[in-house]
Amino acid sequence: MMIPRGEIVRSLAFIGDTHFFSRYALFPRPYTTSAGQVFNPSPGQTVINRGYESFQKTCNELQVDTVVLTGDILHGQNPIEKGTLLMSPHMDEQEEYAVESLRPLIEQPCQFGDHRRLYGISGSGYHRGGKGHNPEASIIARLGGTFWGALANTTFEPSKKVFRIQHGESAAFIYKEMLLGREAMFTKEAEAQGKIPHVDVIVQGHWHCFMAIEEKGIRMIQVPAWIAFEPSKPYLKSYGKMQGDIGAVIVLIDEKDRLVVWHYLYEKPNIIDFVRKS
Repeated sequence: MMIPRGEIVRSLAFIGDTHFFSRYALFPRPYTTSAGQVFNPSPGQTVINRGYESFQKTCNELQVDTVVLTGDILHGQNPIEKGTLLMSPHMDEQEEYAVESLRPLIEQPCQFGDHRRLYGISGSGYHRGGKGHNPEASIIARLGGTFWGALANTTFEPSKKVFRIQHGESAAFIYKEMLLGREAMFTKEAEAQGKIPHVDVIVQGHWHCFMAIEEKGIRMIQVPAWIAFEPSKPYLKSYGKMQGDIGAVIVLIDEKDRLVVWHYLYEKPNIIDFVRKS
């Protein structure tokens, strides 16, 4: 569908849970360490990489001017599994790799100049490595962006819509849609009591799946991820439930301050849970 470009005032890409350096996640290019070790993407990662390449092209076509990373940029040191699910537990290598993998997405011309605006939210503590340092903040800074910390209420001018952006922490026993609806209800209650600012849109990652719900006067966007199923404790609790989506979301805002949410989902490989011949 063709969009009259004059009607669109902002084009925002929300990207969550890239989990760089997990064996089961996005790994868009080979990486050579300072000591000369070479890491190459696996066949399954190559499938995820194709989706990432396609999404970058879509961002160019839709003239994305802003990228928002919703946390878990890195996979961290994987302490519960003692690093067994990682390409490497070296946090400096993970940080360097993330910067170089995200740079082609950020350094693209847009309405603001020769590179897109970049913002980032902190992810789960489990994936950030040691305490006292947040490599996600370093990654955002090295790419010329702004790190918002754990949560941000923000507008994207000239739009007056208020976005609340966070990584997300809680889990749903069965229906994730019910948890989103509950959060919308609590948000509107707190807003009515004057405890928080007005919110139009909630955007979060963490669950590795896509959902978009509009009710109670608020729009909720659950951003998908760039990681396939992995044999870790949280995933093994419910094999079917923990099958996420590969992809990202673009939100278009027009001159009348209306939002359009487009999700882009790609092939999800079965890297470890493929059908075996016995």
